[in-house]
Amino acid sequence: MFIETHAHLDFPQFSKDLEAVIQRAIDSGIEKIITIGTNLQSSRKALSIAEKIPAVWAAVGIHPLEAHKRAQPFEKDLSDLLDHPKIVAIGETGLDFHKFDPSLSPAEIEEQKKIQQEFFLSQLELAKEAKLNVIIHQRAAFNETLSLLSPYQGVLRGVFHCFVGTSQEASLLFSQSHLVSFTGIITFPNAQALRQTVLEIPLENMMLETDCPFLAPVPYRGKRSEPSHVRIIADEIAKIKKISLEEVASQTTRTASEFFAFQNSKRN
Repeated sequence: MFIETHAHLDFPQFSKDLEAVIQRAIDSGIEKIITIGTNLQSSRKALSIAEKIPAVWAAVGIHPLEAHKRAQPFEKDLSDLLDHPKIVAIGETGLDFHKFDPSLSPAEIEEQKKIQQEFFLSQLELAKEAKLNVIIHQRAAFNETLSLLSPYQGVLRGVFHCFVGTSQEASLLFSQSHLVSFTGIITFPNAQALRQTVLEIPLENMMLETDCPFLAPVPYRGKRSEPSHVRIIADEIAKIKKISLEEVASQTTRTASEFFAFQNSKRN
């Protein structure tokens, strides 16, 4: 059995056939799916889906690229969602310095970076108060993200979703008890360096995700990704590490079960 740790089931790509998507996942051995919020509206939709479907759980948060769009404080609205028993983490949150509007001045770009950092810190504080771990989006801001996380070592943990870094970067994360998760990117022909990272890092430090509807694995590239594709990602990890699919399933499920608050007792 597998756990899909990062899906976006509230996105419009799933509006017409969500029930069939969930059933395909279950038929593929996916026992739990975590659907991820990217802003308040998305987070509420994610929770609504989780309330209706037993196999689905939710994380709520403000994506870093959504941060500059908010004119009003968000903490109270997000906090109000956290007591729900189907909320298992805060996220996705983090920093994304990869690309900014080319019309922005250097000063405006720095201001957007500052806003992202403020939103990230606010969500780390909410996670600390709620005793939840965090799902982290990081792009072109590895050192800055790790620096902001460091004061929370021993208080909360993060999973760096859609990890595409090196084993050396992963080791820095593991030294602070964080995890990584891998998507269908590991099946791409040009992802040899990432497959080397998968080979070099311990199985117990990784989880599985699709980031659907994006990043469909081979042989579905160019099509909509969905939670059932987790099995393809797990199979690729098994091939890279020359271990059984069952071992990948067992260990990644154990890791995800310990990281996410599937049981209320984990918050006490």
